[in-house]
Amino acid sequence: MSNMILRTILAETTHRPWPLPSQPWVMRQTWHDLLFAHWPIAVETLRALVPLPLEIDTFDGVGWVGVIPFRMSHVRLRYVPALPWLSAFPELNVRTYVRGPNPGDPKPGVYFFSLDAANPLAVAGARLGFRLPYYRAAMRLQETNGTIHYSSTRTHAGAPPAQFVARYGPTGGVYHSR
Repeated sequence: MSNMILRTILAETTHRPWPLPSQPWVMRQTWHDLLFAHWPIAVETLRALVPLPLEIDTFDGVGWVGVIPFRMSHVRLRYVPALPWLSAFPELNVRTYVRGPNPGDPKPGVYFFSLDAANPLAVAGARLGFRLPYYRAAMRLQETNGTIHYSSTRTHAGAPPAQFVARYGPTGGVYHSR
């Protein structure tokens, strides 16, 4: 896609509820082999786990916890090239959906309970640079005949134990929303 076409697409913002950020992007990454698995959970249960002033975002009055296994590639900071030994690794997010933190203008977002990753340098950088709850984990992702086999076992010293194993794949064709 040419830069001119990309600029034209990005200039169209009338559909957005908020303006684009005024600062340039900080980090780039590409996600592959994703699964978005969600379970309903009582708002009261989530409220005890999510700090104020964040509000719990709901659908039909119910909160949701998501478990998202995937593989990242091309991970890099702005002006820094992707490094083969640092820029591709599996990750596992456990999160819920929130609004906030500005009263009267609660923007939707995600609250991460944990983010496990197989790259110790990426984990250390995310913990220090972004203050996110990243943990080191031994992870494996393998694709066989269109099915993803995913496993993660947390190995981070002093962290609560956690393990995730799943097998997933598409059940139909690609659907493009409008």
